[in-house]
Amino acid sequence: MILLLTGCINPDGMALTKLNDKEEREKQYCNAIHYYLHNTKFPIVFTENSGTDISPLFRDATESGRLESLTFVGNKDKIRGKGYGECEIIEYALNNSKFIRTAQDKRIIKITGRLIIRNIKKIVRLHYLLFPLDSILCAINSDLSFPDSRLIIAQSDFYRLFLQSKEMINDSAGYYFEHVLCDTIKKEKQFPYAPFFIIPRIEGISGSTGKQYNSESGGISFIYRYIKRSLTQLIKFKEKYR
Repeated sequence: MILLLTGCINPDGMALTKLNDKEEREKQYCNAIHYYLHNTKFPIVFTENSGTDISPLFRDATESGRLESLTFVGNKDKIRGKGYGECEIIEYALNNSKFIRTAQDKRIIKITGRLIIRNIKKIVRLHYLLFPLDSILCAINSDLSFPDSRLIIAQSDFYRLFLQSKEMINDSAGYYFEHVLCDTIKKEKQFPYAPFFIIPRIEGISGSTGKQYNSESGGISFIYRYIKRSLTQLIKFKEKYR
């Protein structure tokens, strides 16, 4: 299983992006990488699409074979927005990462790279006890129309199928990464879908709005309501799409 952190240190005028400060963005990516290096055992692939190489800041981790840092120049069509750029990052990682190419376990945990998910180990451990290894794991809203793309766990083959529709994405026209992701989850029936039964504890700042994320675990009643909602979502999804 590979942890894929997607990054864009210099958005350089990207459409619908509030957080544009390069130094602040780089600091957030570095903080997240440090967190995952010290708090998980997953091999980490950080893939960045503005041509900014931060691998010298993590020389020990790269030389030890724990971290792979890739960078390329993407985002050439900024009108399409950061969702299209995210697709380019995933595609570049799938095609160029040695970690992904040589991994026996082809599951990829895709996380927006500036964000820290405090309970990622518990999420992975629980959901692969409950669901098949080829499952697609992500949160989807109540009417099953819009998934949360900050955290997706799926097989590399699923990501490749998803990327076949990336040219449809255009943030300026109101058709986002999440719309294509949702359509692919519904269409590709060979991959079972499952929501999260543990709420991801996400910390960081939204690149789109500039607002702070701070997801708390909540009390017993909150946890019960969340699990009940997730179970309802799963039943509804299976009835409608499987």
